[in-house]
Amino acid sequence: MQVVKIPDFLVDATNVYRTREYIVRQEIVLRDDELGTYLFSRDTYFLCTSKRDREFEELFADRADLNGRRIRTAMYVRTYID
Repeated sequence: MQVVKIPDFLVDATNVYRTREYIVRQEIVLRDDELGTYLFSRDTYFLCTSKRDREFEELFADRADLNGRRIRTAMYVRTYID
């Protein structure tokens, strides 16, 4: 039995899209506090490598727009991974 490794950019992802330099994982959370209710995104930017690009293209080959698009949120936090 072959073990399938999930690419790091898919772990806990709500949405994944690609820019010229990065594959971006969005983890979208609905926040509710004393200020109100809003969407919050934890974005992780993975530097494009040949391996990551190949994995991305295999996983999302059926998309109409291969690179995908960002889901807009009221707030976000970014983390960068080499």
